[in-house]
Amino acid sequence: MITLYFVRHGQTVWNESGRYQGSTEVALSALGKEQAKLTAHWFEGIFLNGIISSSLGRAMETAKEIAKLKNMNVEVVDALQELHFGDWEGKTFEEIEHYWPGMIEEMYHHPELLQLPHGESFADLQRRTVQAVEEIIDRGDNKTYVIISHGAAIRTIICGLLDIPLKTAWNFSLYNAGITCMTHYMGDRTILTFHNFTDHLIK
Repeated sequence: MITLYFVRHGQTVWNESGRYQGSTEVALSALGKEQAKLTAHWFEGIFLNGIISSSLGRAMETAKEIAKLKNMNVEVVDALQELHFGDWEGKTFEEIEHYWPGMIEEMYHHPELLQLPHGESFADLQRRTVQAVEEIIDRGDNKTYVIISHGAAIRTIICGLLDIPLKTAWNFSLYNAGITCMTHYMGDRTILTFHNFTDHLIK
């Protein structure tokens, strides 16, 4: 059995202002830094075989809080980066709707069909993220890992590991610093143990 904890990074200044960030480097907000510390404390009593993070700074900063508390190193995996939103990055919902009418609705209803302008498709995102997680699973049985990544990335991983359609990705809400746990039984199946846990963020 392998236990995988997925953590979405803490809130960023663009999360705060409602801007799509994707592959753009955006710093954690003051709240996001506090969320990262509170998330680290939640893992204090859990034995971990590894802390694995997207290479984007907001994920790394969240991961480093866990690593500091656990006295461990962070392993960086580029494939766990967020969806490259292309021309949408840095823009608000309203700006995107103005320049690309109807595309946001298409993204939420049919992400499996969407190709972002000068960006990545959700299908491409799922291929690289699920492959990265499967490589972690292949390291061997009876391990526990925490994986720090991003909203769209984690949603596509959930769909891939549960073998459910990519079009259902947005059915999974995922807050900043929310924790999702999946349990993989070697050679058998993966189950969603809990999703989007945020009680640790309540002081």
